[in-house]
Amino acid sequence: MLLCLGAVEAADAGQDICRDAPVAVQVLGSGGPFPRDGRASSSYLVWIDGRARLLVDAGGGAFVRFGEAGARIEDLSLLAISHFHPDHVSDVPALLWVSQLFRTAPLPFVGPSANDAFPAVDTFLDRLFGDGSGAFPILSGTVGGGNSGVALDVTTVDATRGDPAIVFDTAELRVTAQGVPHANVPSLAYRAEVGDASVVFSSDQTGADPGFVEFARDATVLVMHFAVAEATDGPLHARPSIVGQIARDAGVDTLVLSHLSGLDPAHPRYGDFSLADQAANVSIVREAFDGNLVLAGDLLCLPIE
Repeated sequence: MLLCLGAVEAADAGQDICRDAPVAVQVLGSGGPFPRDGRASSSYLVWIDGRARLLVDAGGGAFVRFGEAGARIEDLSLLAISHFHPDHVSDVPALLWVSQLFRTAPLPFVGPSANDAFPAVDTFLDRLFGDGSGAFPILSGTVGGGNSGVALDVTTVDATRGDPAIVFDTAELRVTAQGVPHANVPSLAYRAEVGDASVVFSSDQTGADPGFVEFARDATVLVMHFAVAEATDGPLHARPSIVGQIARDAGVDTLVLSHLSGLDPAHPRYGDFSLADQAANVSIVREAFDGNLVLAGDLLCLPIE
């Protein structure tokens, strides 16, 4: 059974909401690349027995929300990055700064492979933190250097593969990853399984690969990115009709719409994004999917019992 609490309730009740449930999924950042409505960019937690065990993405604002949620870097079992657009990864340095003061065990860190436009995860981290050559060499401890930062145990997943890859597997938590289409951006979706509960994070994607439906099959919670309006001709994100069809065809229990995006009404592309007419765009999702639907907000917590 899924118990839904709104973002305001979650913020008011504080960290006990997620800590009191055997399993919970929490939205740290429900927004996209635009600074609208006070939303942090994409970031999510999976809590198990009162501890934040999985962090998926760390876009702008995730560092603050991570602390507000009561999460601790020493509790993380895995930090998983979907792709290297800044609204999904820009707060990684902030999260890892002085991390060696709180954690001694290496932190498993997973991300996508490279193409001609984007580096693989290991190269990305070296460019950030490499001794002498990185943007933040003071954090070279993360990549085997002699400075600050907890060591990262890095796994690269081939983003072109059409079948799931196991990236973390213990008695407590199993995480698989699968490539999803996001124009020319190597991008990964993630599925976290804790006992009978499963949470799928869609990442940014067009929804054009039918293999993702199987990846999300029978998920307890599907967090689907809901960035664009139906009328947009943008090539990066799934339209509302596609989001609804994916949730219906996968047979998920609860669909969470996140990565909500909007521009100032005076902007010429205002109407392209999901927040331009949120009610109309959600109604299009509803034409295909009649299950439990939740609109994400920062610090929204969904306990699963």
